[in-house]
Amino acid sequence: MTSQKLNILYGRLSQEDARAGDSNSIINQRLLLEKYAKDNGFQNTIFLADDGYSGTNFDRPSWKKIEEMIERGEVETLIVKDLSRLGREYLQVGYYTELYFPRMGVRFIAVNDGVDSLIESSNDFSPIRNWANELHAKDSSKKVRAVKKLQAERGERLGGRPPYGYKKVDKNSKDIVPDEESAAVVKRIFAMCIAGKGPNQIARILSNEKIYNPTNYYYHAFGKSHKQLDTTHPYHWTGGTITAILDNMVYLGHTIGLRHTTISYKNKTKIVRPDNECIIVKNTHPALVTKEQWNIVQDLRKQKKRVPKQMKEPNIFSGITFCADCGRSMVLHRARTMKKTNYNFKCYTYGKRGRAECTPHHIREEELYEIILDDLRRVTHIARMKERQFAEYINCKNSVKLRREITALQREVDAMRKRREELTTLFKRLYEDNVLGRITNEQFRLLSGDYNAEQNELDEAISKKKEGLEKLKSSADNVNAFIEKAKKYKSIDTLTPEIVRLFIARIEVGERTKKYSRYSTQKIRIVYRDIGEWDKLAETEEKPTHYSEVISKTA
Repeated sequence: MTSQKLNILYGRLSQEDARAGDSNSIINQRLLLEKYAKDNGFQNTIFLADDGYSGTNFDRPSWKKIEEMIERGEVETLIVKDLSRLGREYLQVGYYTELYFPRMGVRFIAVNDGVDSLIESSNDFSPIRNWANELHAKDSSKKVRAVKKLQAERGERLGGRPPYGYKKVDKNSKDIVPDEESAAVVKRIFAMCIAGKGPNQIARILSNEKIYNPTNYYYHAFGKSHKQLDTTHPYHWTGGTITAILDNMVYLGHTIGLRHTTISYKNKTKIVRPDNECIIVKNTHPALVTKEQWNIVQDLRKQKKRVPKQMKEPNIFSGITFCADCGRSMVLHRARTMKKTNYNFKCYTYGKRGRAECTPHHIREEELYEIILDDLRRVTHIARMKERQFAEYINCKNSVKLRREITALQREVDAMRKRREELTTLFKRLYEDNVLGRITNEQFRLLSGDYNAEQNELDEAISKKKEGLEKLKSSADNVNAFIEKAKKYKSIDTLTPEIVRLFIARIEVGERTKKYSRYSTQKIRIVYRDIGEWDKLAETEEKPTHYSEVISKTA
């Protein structure tokens, strides 16, 4: 007992243990261990503890320090309150108590469990205790996950720091409200994206204007640090940071729960859950962007195309202009050697594969600009001047179309589900045939692999179709929203990226009726947000020029 080696008193407390009460608190563990050491003549003691660390994980700072001390031969005895304080992982605890400590000459004592490695019989029930401790950890993990799920379903925020753009209602509240300064930056980020700027461009603008990035803003505004905080570059924004903001549904006023999980109760490596496994509770706090702005940004984000350096002016029709025949994008051609009046759109497929796949569908940029501007002025004018007739016509036309699309999509989903059930039945029969020896293991492996691959493809396809179905059901065209926008923009003198994306969902460019003709009919189909396509039958004024079919002049 008078050895110069140390007698270590070790305590550990996890978050789950803390909820159980004060009996396992670090203070109580220390008092118990110090009394035991004093009563049993242990001298040269030190107390080390890990507070807030799970017993299923041995990557703890104080425990790592103890291992280093053991490796240097500095430890005589290790004393814990009970085996669960050492850990709750059955195999790892068994390794330490049965192999590691004896090999390193360390005496191990678990006071409440009556375990002392000097007394051989005291270890007889240790494996059972270790197994029970691991079951406790597994059961606790299930209970914690169930509580977290319940909280997520109620729309409670599970994280500590509020999202950028928000602040806590008060210090102890989980509720959040917009933070005036950072909320303005978030709104501006969405506005810049709608204006045609990409994440990297937006990041450069904010960095040049010396606007604090999210971690530094939180640090300076609320005095709270963060593991990713870098105070040496407080104004450094990245495209990844901007993308995370643009993709975060929290700015719609929704709470997204269970976004992250761990591999298991033993392995605490954090992983991101798929979107369909997250829990979304809508309208839990004030939104910073409208649903319309969100949809426009998500449509733009799907394109993710880098703007060429020679394009000083953005392509305001980027991501919404398509070939009417092959459905691929229309590519804008600009060059320093070209006159601005000769800038033109051509079909992507034609440009890549030639006439064997598609035709040019050529149209000049300035012509398309005038067509869209004129049609937009006309439709918004009618929406303002003839509100009732406009709304009645759109609602009647689109309700029929919507029902047709929903029915077709539902049939596709039903067919996929039926095929998936067939595959499940086939797999069961295949398994029985393999067990009964009707087919070889190799045949079973090959066939089951094909079935599993098809099932996985069907699961992914069904998920996407269901999303589309829900989108159709929830997006019954809102003609009133279009009318309100038309009232807001009473005078549209020029087209901007914001105006184009606010009103227009899709533009389709048809081929000319006569090839190489200077004057030939070319159909341009314009699909508006909220109301869909407008047509001649809907005109409520005296025959204004209708640009669904236009005369396009060639050079």
